[in-house]
Amino acid sequence: MHMAVADKWIDLLKQSDETWKMGDIVHTLTNRRWLEKCVTYAESHDQALVGDKTIAFWLMDKDMYDFMALDRPSTPTIDRGIALHKMIRLITMGLGGEGYLNFMGNEFGHPEWIDFPRGPQRLPSGKFIPGNNNSYDKCRRRFDLTILGIMVCKSLIRQCNILSKNMNS
Repeated sequence: MHMAVADKWIDLLKQSDETWKMGDIVHTLTNRRWLEKCVTYAESHDQALVGDKTIAFWLMDKDMYDFMALDRPSTPTIDRGIALHKMIRLITMGLGGEGYLNFMGNEFGHPEWIDFPRGPQRLPSGKFIPGNNNSYDKCRRRFDLTILGIMVCKSLIRQCNILSKNMNS
């Protein structure tokens, strides 16, 4: 597993994308032992479980709730976020290793997330992270998003499926 890649993307997303250095990204994606096969991923559910955000949320934040519906106009934030989300996946698939792993439940960058049942916890740093009362409410995949057809996600899902199919052919 090429685990440094997901952390690298989150570190980069905390900066303005105009400051990203392609050489630095390529170095992280290709920095592995010679001829050792590895699987890579752009994000993992562990990042969201420890209080971080998904790549889609880093890119589009609150605009995802109000401006991804097909019955109203998008925003530059949504358009740019979707484009960068696809670019991040493409670069990760292309340079990251011999296999690519999707983040379960958020393969398409939709605003729903997977939240496994958990209780409250206190980190060694003393930071308190509230639990979700061991709820299964968000512990599901949203295959129905393509059927609903009400969000830009439908287009993004189709594009991501085509991208994944072409990259894995």
